[in-house]
Amino acid sequence: MIRIASPADIPALLAIEHSSFKGDRLSNRSFRYLLNKGHALILLDEGIGLLRGYIVLLFRANASLARVYSIATHPNCLGQGVAAGLLIAAEQSALRHGRMRMRLEIRMDNQASLRLFQNRGYVIFGEYRNYYDDGMDAFRLQKSLT
Repeated sequence: MIRIASPADIPALLAIEHSSFKGDRLSNRSFRYLLNKGHALILLDEGIGLLRGYIVLLFRANASLARVYSIATHPNCLGQGVAAGLLIAAEQSALRHGRMRMRLEIRMDNQASLRLFQNRGYVIFGEYRNYYDDGMDAFRLQKSLT
C-alpha cells in the first residue's frame, strides 16, 4: 500500500535511510522539515508491519517540474518492485500537482538506480562533479510526464 508519510513515520524513515546510505543521509530534522514546512511530498510503501520504502518529491513554487530528492528501499525488500511502484506513484502525484517533468540526481556508481530510472523513461541530460560528500559525481536525469 502506498500512502503519504506523517511525522509518526520518521523513526521508520530514518531506519531505512541509515540502512540504505553510507553518507548524504536525511536526518530526523530534515524529515520533520520536509513533512511540516517543506514544499515536499513523502510517499511510503507500507507492507504488513513493515515500511518497505519511501520517495521524497520536492515542488518549487511556479515551476513545471518536480524533483525526486530521495528514494530508498528497505534492504529486506530489494528486488521486489518497491522503488518502481513508488516512482510510478510519485509521477502520478507530480502530475496532480501540475508538474510536467521530473528531475533527479543519481550517483554515477549506482547502476541499480540508474537502470530503474532509465527503464521508466528517464534520460541523462547532464552531470555534477563532486556532488556527494565522498566526492562521487552524479548523473542528472529527467523525464517528461506528459
